[in-house]
Amino acid sequence: MTCNMDQASNIPSVLLANAILRIGLDASNGCLRDVQNTLTDTPYAIVGDGFSVEFDSHALRHTDMAAELPHCTDTGVRFRFSHPLMAAEIRYELLPGRHFAEKHLALVFFHDVALRRVTLGTPTFPAADVSLVCYRYPDFDWLSDYVRMKHGWSLRRPVDSEPNRTFFVRSANGGLFTGIEMPYDRSTLRGPTVRLEYTPNLKVRAGERFEGEAMYLGVYRRGPRDLHAETWKPTKSFMECVAGSTGFDGAAAAGLAAKPQTEEMATLPASSILPLPSESAAMTAMASDILGPPRHGLTAFACGWHSEMQQAGYHSDEELERDLQSLEFIRACGVDGLTDSHPWGGETAKMRELREDGRYVPGPRVLRFANRARELGLKLTQWPTMNNTHPWRDYGGPFCSHRSDWLRRVEGEPLSGTNADHFERRKANCVACLPFARWLERIIVDDALGTDLYESWCMDGDFWGTGAFFHTTVPVTCLAANHDHLPGDANYACQRMLSRLIVEVRRRHPGIYIIMCRPFQDLGIWAQRNVDACFTLIESGTAGSNVAGGDEIRTASRIRVHHQFFPHWLDQSLLFPSFGNPARKPAWPSAKLDYILLSALSCSPNLLMYLPTKTGIPDKDKAEIAEWLDWGRRNVDFLFVRRDLLDWPGRGRVDGSAHFQGEEGIIFLFNPDSVPQEAEFVLSREETGFTGRQPVTLRQEYPVMDRSQIVTPGAKVRWTVPEEGAVVLRTGNNRK
Repeated sequence: MTCNMDQASNIPSVLLANAILRIGLDASNGCLRDVQNTLTDTPYAIVGDGFSVEFDSHALRHTDMAAELPHCTDTGVRFRFSHPLMAAEIRYELLPGRHFAEKHLALVFFHDVALRRVTLGTPTFPAADVSLVCYRYPDFDWLSDYVRMKHGWSLRRPVDSEPNRTFFVRSANGGLFTGIEMPYDRSTLRGPTVRLEYTPNLKVRAGERFEGEAMYLGVYRRGPRDLHAETWKPTKSFMECVAGSTGFDGAAAAGLAAKPQTEEMATLPASSILPLPSESAAMTAMASDILGPPRHGLTAFACGWHSEMQQAGYHSDEELERDLQSLEFIRACGVDGLTDSHPWGGETAKMRELREDGRYVPGPRVLRFANRARELGLKLTQWPTMNNTHPWRDYGGPFCSHRSDWLRRVEGEPLSGTNADHFERRKANCVACLPFARWLERIIVDDALGTDLYESWCMDGDFWGTGAFFHTTVPVTCLAANHDHLPGDANYACQRMLSRLIVEVRRRHPGIYIIMCRPFQDLGIWAQRNVDACFTLIESGTAGSNVAGGDEIRTASRIRVHHQFFPHWLDQSLLFPSFGNPARKPAWPSAKLDYILLSALSCSPNLLMYLPTKTGIPDKDKAEIAEWLDWGRRNVDFLFVRRDLLDWPGRGRVDGSAHFQGEEGIIFLFNPDSVPQEAEFVLSREETGFTGRQPVTLRQEYPVMDRSQIVTPGAKVRWTVPEEGAVVLRTGNNRK
């Protein structure tokens, strides 16, 4: 990476460059002047860029501040600005080998201020031969239609409530992409101008350093898959399989009445703007670089809530004994651990009575359960809540409810209970109330995790205090004047507090396995810092056959990766139907276990299972689950990399994924159809990630048979996959 000062022109400039990206900056103010995509040798001129900060009564632009000469560092360049009200620092970072740079803006105020808006940049791209696209994601319209077709629930998100947005500047052979590394920014696209900004709505004290959110700016090169961009989404045949299937009643758990399915509801969603495959690859690679590397190997957990375990607290030793037997079942399946089946170990009454000077001490039944899990070698997930002692039950309520100053203040009379239809007026703590946030951190980090009973931790719920579902994870408001946010929009402040809690859990317990559910499950990729796995798109559970379930797993994972830019190793594959409702127990899907297990392993090294731990399953099924998990652990280095084949899951085609380290690797192929189908792919860097230069032997490892091909790099491979079957291929003789 180079950082050079150019004094030859009338306007001195700073050049940041590596072998992929060149960025020209105005040396007098740090504003973008031009970008060179070295991958395609394409220049992009930029005009009108600048940063600004808004307060209650006025705003400051970069032109209002005195600028120092820029200072080059080992990884970029730093600009400093001063003003009687504040000092500002801009820092650009461009590391060797990266296809993106980051821009950071930090502020220090000399007086207490009400910080309303931060604008990181306003680049205008004047060239006539580029097109600009604002891509909003996660696509909640798709989620709404998916749930509607699977369950008949008519649930919608507010318009324009997708939390993330990336701006693509497209040219003939490639392009640029830019955005802010945070959920719910307020960035906009108007004509050729991108405004990159967000609204902290925070009280910032004199002398406090406000470390703002980072802006990213990257480049990509178009590839042959872009010609198939219109098909880079779930297939119609897959959605038809989803329609009418059953599963966990998530709407009921969130306190919603299911609405009947109509003929109109059964229609497919209209296609929306999607990123090009090359844009997806560039964004996902950037996210993986920033968030990675993975901290754990293959990790398979059972979900206690959906696995026939006690969902309320233990009222008797008999209830506890039945769950202890469930632990034996889980261990026999070869999984690594489980998520607790009830928040706070089921001790909701204790949590409601806890006062601000109290400490959380797990009760004897919680201790017995946790110790037995440890004896069996199972990792146990501590499942706390953040603003309601049990959002999924009527007997839940705010923590320390006598501290009214800790509550989220709302219009009208606050509501209790589990009714998420009125989540705007739900009675709950405000996560952006600093005294409450510090109290919650102490209870979780010191008291619960300090017991050393837990090797895993998660968070679930939403900032409203409800039994959250995807449509309630929306920007939160709080009218309290005594909290750390300004009255009204409390969303950024709440996210900031929860992110700090995750940082503290990671700092104090560095080896812990962190699973993020809601709200961050629905807030997109930039909510996943310091996280090891993120709960799947829809927690309903797979339904119907294991073939349909495997197709659902692979489709959900592709959406996470290609449409939401998750590194695949951060996603969590979800297997089997839910067994959480005693009144609606589905049959255990015993047939084609290999299909659903290989689907999950092909997607991610993180697996979550719903298991009938009390009803039971055949011993041969337990053994098969354990055998495939052991296979995954032996091959986890390959599972950490993934290149999807072109076709998405659906009838009439074979889909799959390739996992290569150099010339060695494995390929998964899946045929959901009722007749054999032929897979077709090219053994190349572009299509499979294969980087070998010599011919290799491609063998069918599973189902076991004496079948192989000698394949030259760049050659097309055809392989027949049996009906409703999964095939594993491997290069070379390195069977594992």
